[in-house]
Amino acid sequence: MIKRANSTSNGNLRFSSITTLERSLDGTDERFAEYYFAIYHCSPDEPAEINDLRKQLRREYPTNAIPVGNYFVLDGEPAYLALVAYHQAMIDSTTLSEEFREYMSECLERITVRHRRSQSLSINLLEGQLSHDPRLEFLTCIAIGNGQILQTDIP
Repeated sequence: MIKRANSTSNGNLRFSSITTLERSLDGTDERFAEYYFAIYHCSPDEPAEINDLRKQLRREYPTNAIPVGNYFVLDGEPAYLALVAYHQAMIDSTTLSEEFREYMSECLERITVRHRRSQSLSINLLEGQLSHDPRLEFLTCIAIGNGQILQTDIP
């Protein structure tokens, strides 16, 4: 049993980074949906512009679409283009908080740097590799370990 700063924390919370979710892709719809939601905050099956764009990019760049069960993961330029479109839409949204839009802007900058570096080495990174946020992973794990993230009975 892990000792926690907050005694009401059950200790059953865990954090899965996008990298971990990507490694756990096993061809099942459930695993893919978890991975996909962590990146795009929606289901791969719901009507959403990002889903339409990804399908279009798969048609334009068929060699950069890696099948994963009933779905696919993009790599290289199409992965970058999908992530840019998604993050830019979040940044431009007037319904999201300024803090969240600033965070999305920071993410987009990190993704762009990571993509340019990988392309300079002729390496195609997957969507998850491009969007991985080590700071988010670190801070979330600290918050869980400190007992700051709790399960509640609030509906």
